[in-house]
Amino acid sequence: MTIAYRAGPSRRVLLAFPLLIAGAVAWNVIAGGLSARQWILGPFAGFALWTLVEYAVHRWLFHIVPESPWLLQRQQHLAHHASPTDAAYFVIPLWLSLPIAGLLWVVLRLAAGTWAEAALVLTGAMAGYVAYELVHYEIHLGRGRGRLQRYWRRHHLYHHLTDDARCFGFTTSFWDIVFGTARPRRARRRESRWRGIGAE
Repeated sequence: MTIAYRAGPSRRVLLAFPLLIAGAVAWNVIAGGLSARQWILGPFAGFALWTLVEYAVHRWLFHIVPESPWLLQRQQHLAHHASPTDAAYFVIPLWLSLPIAGLLWVVLRLAAGTWAEAALVLTGAMAGYVAYELVHYEIHLGRGRGRLQRYWRRHHLYHHLTDDARCFGFTTSFWDIVFGTARPRRARRRESRWRGIGAE
């Protein structure tokens, strides 16, 4: 059966997140009361949290094959695997990314104590998400030749082309190691298969 996936959004939807980040920072500046330590550690904690959320959403949400035809058409990640060089499936739609950010904000509110401080921590997670989307885009189009980009490319394309039950983390392989889904040590690079999807 051929599935007619709906095209995803362009990278322009990512502009919503810098606006949210600016709003969270402004809110905390106006509210005052945060120490320099909170201003530094909050966003760093948010970024660390992003790496776990990225892994969890990719592993336990994006690889679900829905039974509903309506949901299946919108399961953009399956389309991304079917057509890894098609930019129409690179970016997560706002109807999914914003509710995830909202849910994180609620969870962070319980941990941080105030909505404003939770928003500050969330800025790190949102910045991590935007950076992930932009780098992911470049990796699939074969742009960027730095050492870190080569690592991301090797790790991520192993997930796409060799074993989609491994290498769920993109920003870091830390959670793959923790949860036992890291690339096997003896796995050989199959870069000849990766030409046209970002391999050197």
